[in-house]
Amino acid sequence: MGLSQQAHSELRRLGERVKKVLSAIMRAMPAQAQTIGGFARHIGCHRSTSQRLFNAYKAKSGEQVLYHLPGQQALNALGEQLRGHVPHDLVAQWCQVSERFESTMPQYARSHAQLKRLLTSREEDKVTTQDVNLSGQDKRAQLYYAAKSLLGTSMDEIFCAYVLTRERGREGFLQEVAMISKSQIKRETGAAPFVQFYTHPHNDDFIAPLHINANSRVEAQRFSIGIAEELSTPGLYQAFASYSPGNSGLVFDPIAGKEHFDATFIFNNPDELVDPLSHASKCSSTSISIKNPAKKLRLLVLIEQQLDRHSCVNVGCYHGNQKVEEGKLSVEDMWTERLPEFPELRLIDLKAGAQALQWGELQQQKLDYLFRYAELDPANYRCYLMEVDYPIWSSTYRIYFEHQ
Repeated sequence: MGLSQQAHSELRRLGERVKKVLSAIMRAMPAQAQTIGGFARHIGCHRSTSQRLFNAYKAKSGEQVLYHLPGQQALNALGEQLRGHVPHDLVAQWCQVSERFESTMPQYARSHAQLKRLLTSREEDKVTTQDVNLSGQDKRAQLYYAAKSLLGTSMDEIFCAYVLTRERGREGFLQEVAMISKSQIKRETGAAPFVQFYTHPHNDDFIAPLHINANSRVEAQRFSIGIAEELSTPGLYQAFASYSPGNSGLVFDPIAGKEHFDATFIFNNPDELVDPLSHASKCSSTSISIKNPAKKLRLLVLIEQQLDRHSCVNVGCYHGNQKVEEGKLSVEDMWTERLPEFPELRLIDLKAGAQALQWGELQQQKLDYLFRYAELDPANYRCYLMEVDYPIWSSTYRIYFEHQ
């Protein structure tokens, strides 16, 4: 019998915690200990132990970290072997996670070898915990309807596309051109006003969002927020009421005579994401916070092929609006607030057409509109797509890249 989803979530989180400590240990080692043989000689461990540690260090998921770890006896011995070679606090942290692994593993397997078989079992998705009868989607749907009733607002779809390009932003940064498009927004009488949030400090001369149409083109070096006329309900621009510098939000009045409306915003961020190929930070992150209940989330990240060749990609769903400080982002720090929800990520071929991509012509039009506005060629990008039915209200969905 395979592992339950709950077990996978706990083991994934434990593996991420182990990798965080292991990564800190590797960074503390001198240059001569940055290879398998050099590490083994430096601390006096067996070469096979060093090999397994390096495999765990390079693992792409928490479960893979646990799969590649050496046996418990070798893990315990490392605590002593590391003394004098890394700071005392790292030795203490290693001993702590090693003990945690030792106490956790017997809950799921009789041995490390059995745990490895369970982690790679193809039957894992068929197993559910006995006390949970609802699927993840059913639970998310329940939260959607509860939040919709509580807040008096909802929307059918959030369509987000982020295009990341080198050498078009300000020096040392990626240019991020992003579209956030919300469809069939509904508000009951007395509900909070519709607000579109953003993260970048606005310019001192900011008065109102740009009025963007099919003929508009981006100013690559200037931060901007605009409303896409053709992809928004008529009257949205006129409904703009105010902006909040402290809250980073555009506030809108109701559109007269409309029971529901669409709103599409395009952002240009020339200096928010550091260029990971020239910066000490080796992680780039894009995200969307679910501020209002929604039936569907489509989150696309289109990364320039030059960046993609040096990157590995991962996803996560996190508590609240977890803000990360750009330039100091670390993959190892992103496990603490992650929810058990683990959305699927697909690499898609933009040439396949709307039918093959399982979306309508409107979504394709939105993507074409964004590339036309940004004056970029989609053929130069790799596209990653996350689709979630009933995304978790008041959470943040994130696609992030670890660059080498």
